[in-house]
Amino acid sequence: MNDTEAKPVLRYDNLLVSSRGMSEVHGKKLILFIPAAEIEHLELKFGRSEHRPLVSLAIGIGFTLIGAFGLVYLFLAPRAFRYELAMMVFGVIGGSIIFDVLKQRYFIEVRRPKNLARLVFSKNARPEGLRDFCQQVGAVYGHRIKDIP
Repeated sequence: MNDTEAKPVLRYDNLLVSSRGMSEVHGKKLILFIPAAEIEHLELKFGRSEHRPLVSLAIGIGFTLIGAFGLVYLFLAPRAFRYELAMMVFGVIGGSIIFDVLKQRYFIEVRRPKNLARLVFSKNARPEGLRDFCQQVGAVYGHRIKDIP
């Protein structure tokens, strides 16, 4: 058995760290996987975790405006009811996107050779548990995670 295979898989909240790399999971679904060979620098941060907040915010505002127009149009001309409902669904999706952009969470920012990736913890993550997790990752896998002050 290889030495890397003997290392345990570390998990805190919805992040997994193994000898193969780091991953963000929700339930049984893999959201993002970063191979260990691509990890250059790790940093624990708290803030807005969206990768491209301006793009997401613009899309969310656009969808919300479509939903608002659908709501107004429903009261002005209620004969085409199904179109207004579809437009209001876009408004709900837009509101959800805006909420996701504005919420603040803990995340690990991973510097890779060509870009940055963010592994986002859920709202249940606590600073004490995060610091313990970061220390375990450093001790077992040698990935030094810069902690928040």
